[in-house]
Amino acid sequence: MPDIATDCAGINRTSIMSILTFGLFIVFMAVLSLIPMLPEVSGELGVSKPLMGIIMGSFMVFMAIPQVPIGVLSDRYGRRPFVTAGILVFSFGLLIFGTAESGMQLLVARSISGLGVAMFLPTAYTIVNDIYPIRERGKGFGIISMAVGLGTVGGYILGGVVGGLFGWRIVFLSMAGVSLLLAVTTFLWLTETSSRTKHSDFGVRKILVATLLMFRDRTLLMAGLVSMLCGISVIGASYVLPFFATGTVTPVQMGFIFIPYAITSSFGAYLTGFLSDRVGRKLPLVAMVLLGGGALLLLSHVTLTPLAIAINFGFVGLCLGPVVTLSTAILADHVMKNDVRTLGTAIGAFNMIRWLGAATGPLVAGLILELADARTCFFVLGILTLCATIISLFLKETLE
Repeated sequence: MPDIATDCAGINRTSIMSILTFGLFIVFMAVLSLIPMLPEVSGELGVSKPLMGIIMGSFMVFMAIPQVPIGVLSDRYGRRPFVTAGILVFSFGLLIFGTAESGMQLLVARSISGLGVAMFLPTAYTIVNDIYPIRERGKGFGIISMAVGLGTVGGYILGGVVGGLFGWRIVFLSMAGVSLLLAVTTFLWLTETSSRTKHSDFGVRKILVATLLMFRDRTLLMAGLVSMLCGISVIGASYVLPFFATGTVTPVQMGFIFIPYAITSSFGAYLTGFLSDRVGRKLPLVAMVLLGGGALLLLSHVTLTPLAIAINFGFVGLCLGPVVTLSTAILADHVMKNDVRTLGTAIGAFNMIRWLGAATGPLVAGLILELADARTCFFVLGILTLCATIISLFLKETLE
C-alpha cells in the first residue's frame, strides 16, 4: 500500500502545518489555563475537590469516546469539516464555562469543550499522517506536539498571571472569542488532505472491524497501554500540583511553576520525534517514560523549594508530549503498512484509549487527595508510570 503522503504532493504543507500548530496552541492554551486557577474556581463556586476532579475528567471523557466515530467520518468525508466544527463547539464550551454559576454548569461546559477537541485533535494528527511520509512522520508529530506544549506553557501563564490579576472568568471569555476567530480561519484557509473513502466499498462496518482487529496486534496494544498509563499519571499529577503548592506560592507564581513542565513536554516532543526518525521509536519512548516516573516518585518523598518543584515537575512533562508523539508514530507506522483507509479511525481509537486514561487521572487524584494527601498521589501515579516503563521495554520497533 503506497504511503498516503504521496497523494498530497501538490498541497502546501507549510500552510497546513501553520494553521494546525496555531490551532493546537490556542486550544491547549485555553484548556490548560484552568489548572493554575483550580483552587480559585473551586473556592468561588463552592466545588469540592472530588467534584472538581470529575469536572476535569469529564472534559477528557467527552474528548475520548467520540474519537472512533469521528475518525470513521473523517476517513469518509474529509478532515476539514471536523477541524472547523470542533473549534466552534469548543468555543461554545468556553463561553458557558466563563459564565458558570455552579459546579454543574462547569461540568456541562467542560464536557462540551471536550467534545469539540474530540473533533479537532485526532483530525489534526491524521492530517499530519496525510502529508508526511514515514521517514518524516516523527518530525511532523513533533511539530504539532510542540505546539501543544507551547499552548500548555501559554495556558499556565494565562491562568496564573491573567487569572490571578483579573479573575478566571476573563480568561475563559477572552479565549472563547479567540477560538471563534480560529474557527473562521480554518474554514477559509485550511486545505482538505484526505483521499476519502465514501465512494468505495470500504464502509463504516469494515473500517471498524479492521480497526478492532488491528488492536489485537501486540505492539499497538502495548503502545496504547503505555500512553494510557502515562496519561493517568501526568494529568493526575497536574491536577494535584496546584493543591500541593497552595500556601507555598501565590496564584500568579503558580502559572510559572508549570512552565518547565510545559517546555520539556513541547520541545521534548519535537526532539524525540525528530530523533525517532533516525534511531527508531522504542529507545526514546523507554527513556522518556522512565525519567517522568522517577520525577513523580521524587516528588512523593522529598521536600523541595518552589523552584525545585518547578524543575522536578519539568521532568514529568517528558511523559506527556514525547510519549504522545512516539506512541502515535508507532501506530501510524503500523497502519500505513497495512491499509491507509483506516488511518483516521485507527488514530481515533488509539486516542480514545489514551484520553480515557487521562480522564481517569484527575478522578484518581481527587479521590486520593480526599482520603490521604498530595504526596501519596504522586507516589501512586509514579508507580503507574514505572509500570508503563516495563511495558515499553517489550515493544517491538516499528520503524524499518
